[in-house]
Amino acid sequence: MTRQNTVLLTRSSTQNQRLMQALALIPEPALRLVERPLLEFSEIPVTTAMRQRVMALDTYDHVIFVSQNAVTYGVEVLEAYWPQWPTALRWYGVGATTGALLTAAGISCQVPADYSSEGLLALADLAAIAGQKVLIVRGQEGGREYLCETLEQRGAAVDYLPVYTRRGCAYPQGFRGTLDPTRLLVAVVYSGESLRYLACLMDWPAHDLRLIVPSTRLQKLAMQLGFDKVIVCMPTDDAVVTAVEQLWREVNS
Repeated sequence: MTRQNTVLLTRSSTQNQRLMQALALIPEPALRLVERPLLEFSEIPVTTAMRQRVMALDTYDHVIFVSQNAVTYGVEVLEAYWPQWPTALRWYGVGATTGALLTAAGISCQVPADYSSEGLLALADLAAIAGQKVLIVRGQEGGREYLCETLEQRGAAVDYLPVYTRRGCAYPQGFRGTLDPTRLLVAVVYSGESLRYLACLMDWPAHDLRLIVPSTRLQKLAMQLGFDKVIVCMPTDDAVVTAVEQLWREVNS
């Protein structure tokens, strides 16, 4: 039987670094880690509209960062105009890594137990917010509007601060490259946009590829796109490592 030991990582090398180190520590099996980034990111030059929104930071009650890239590109923009943060602001990161990046930048923030928009909306400080102002830091192309729409339904005034742009990574020679699908254990995918792009790039049947995704929402999307072997786990390195180890035992036993 062919051993299925290859793990496909679909984020950038920078974002994969800690996960790759954790997977490399697994004593058995010896995994082959292959990187195929699906999206690439770049900062947006500061526009007049962005500058006006940033300079009004002290008029907001809450600032929410919805991704690691929102912190990576957004904090730098905010710091350029605010050497000291407005004292009354409450800050939020959507997940553990986002929260850790904010903490490293000297920002005390809240992170929900459920790393998602739904988790953010379950936080007590975002429940009764009628009449309050919220700034959501995110990518230019947008994404889910659920967070904004729900906060507005609760009576908040919500603005976006787009700080980066993203596009699909090009693979002129084909996405598969030297990857042998028969040895592929699983691919780890973190966002709906990445899933959709992966489905477009697939040059072998989608139902042959196992996925690890961070939510049941993305599991449903993946299945709609033709992936029928989809595992859900928390988007933390430890949780992904545990899921990979368990899957390897199941598949190769």
